[in-house]
Amino acid sequence: MPELPEVESIAQALRDGKLSLLASCVQRVDVLWDGVLSGISVVDFKRRLDRAVFRSIDRHGKYLLFGLDPAGSSVKRFFLVIHLRMTGRLVMSAATDGHDRYNRLSLLLDNGTCLRFDDPRKFGRVWLVDEPSQVTANLGPDALTIGNEEFAVRLAAHQRQLKPLLLDQSFLAGIGNIYADESLFRCGLHPLTNSGDLSSSDVRRLHGAVAAVLKEAVASQGANIDGVFKAGRFIVNVYGRQGQPCPVCATVIVKTRVGQRGTHFCPNCQPAPPGRRNQGSRCLTLPTMVVT
Repeated sequence: MPELPEVESIAQALRDGKLSLLASCVQRVDVLWDGVLSGISVVDFKRRLDRAVFRSIDRHGKYLLFGLDPAGSSVKRFFLVIHLRMTGRLVMSAATDGHDRYNRLSLLLDNGTCLRFDDPRKFGRVWLVDEPSQVTANLGPDALTIGNEEFAVRLAAHQRQLKPLLLDQSFLAGIGNIYADESLFRCGLHPLTNSGDLSSSDVRRLHGAVAAVLKEAVASQGANIDGVFKAGRFIVNVYGRQGQPCPVCATVIVKTRVGQRGTHFCPNCQPAPPGRRNQGSRCLTLPTMVVT
């Protein structure tokens, strides 16, 4: 699933790339699968977008937020909100290109290009709202921009295992499985550690790790884990590397399940919290390996 860094790379490309959406005008709207729309009919969706002009491109968590000025200058700006979910992609192509078999929505623009929303598994959704908060109100602060003080306050309000808490979008918006595992590895905290047991030093390390991992991943245009984000250059240390040596200490990386999610960690760099040290939490036990 695209996480914050992948979604941010899309926002940057559409805002600052050679084929920027900004100032482009919608000439035609093709909804090829009605289910992609949430909370609005196809007729109203097409009517509101007709001749609308893209003015801003932002992001909150994993949600893309496109601000558009309608054709009538007296009408207030509205927002196209897109969540890619598991397999969604936004593709800029020539207006003359035919529809892909997975194309669910297309916006033909006045500059001869077309913005396509492709989604093989049909999990992605699109909203058209007066304010982004109509969609994002239940999300926590953006994980890329939250400061240490606010992070500490929000963390202190919970007594939960760290891995599920980091994945909770109402706690922080934007972190998914990949970057939760990588952040916990970076700061040396076990995914089963309870948030209420963290020292002030632990909290600072965790916040710093989240910030550093996300910033590095954004700079690398995300991670190319499954071949979807081919431009992604972020190198993972533990995610998906079960059975391989830890890049820091050479201990074999373990995969377990925490909160029904596959979770990867180094048992040496991320020691289990008290009371969990001999339980294994359904981990695969492998001998320590040394890189020669």
